[in-house]
Amino acid sequence: MNPAHIENPSQHVCAANPAVLAEIYEPDINLAIWQAELSSAVRDYAHALSLNTPAPNLKITGCTADIIDELSTRLPQDLRRQHLLEHVRRCCEMFTDLFDAKDLGLRFETLDRAMCPRFHVDNLPVRLITTLHGVATEWLPEFAVDRQWLGRRGANQPDQTSGLIRDINAVAHMHAGDVALMKGEGWEGNQGRGLVHRSPQPGPGASRLVLTLDWVS
Repeated sequence: MNPAHIENPSQHVCAANPAVLAEIYEPDINLAIWQAELSSAVRDYAHALSLNTPAPNLKITGCTADIIDELSTRLPQDLRRQHLLEHVRRCCEMFTDLFDAKDLGLRFETLDRAMCPRFHVDNLPVRLITTLHGVATEWLPEFAVDRQWLGRRGANQPDQTSGLIRDINAVAHMHAGDVALMKGEGWEGNQGRGLVHRSPQPGPGASRLVLTLDWVS
């Protein structure tokens, strides 16, 4: 992994073409979003999984083949399952190709609450995140965030009143199906500039099905 030096990452890009994800290497890009169009089979199966008891909450480390094999074993049998597995396989292969990653860390989780409800940055180089069902990740463009209030300094106050959010109307959100790459603090030259984001709170009785991929090796 040999990312370019970052001077002032503050912009995002989004497109319906998955090739947009490669723009995460651009010096001023902190967020790249592929606006993927999920098939009805994937959407329906993801919805069914979010209602399943027990809900799937899986953590898997390995190459793409290992991850797909493990998911095939642990996700409920359904004619639509293969469609979801193929989508996950594509995400894994793109991540592997972009970052020359041998092993990936996958989380596949059903959430009925905001896992990370406060705006924050990740202390890793890059993360892929996609919400397969439910409300998706929220984030702040650089002009709308005062980073001095990230972490402990703003921990005793809600984000809305701590001073962290310069413009409440600028809070942006992804959509179910979006496949995003987010730069973190661990990206070379990106210290103090990681994408500021948070988990949304599902509505009453609702849940989210979220998949993330991290670069392990």
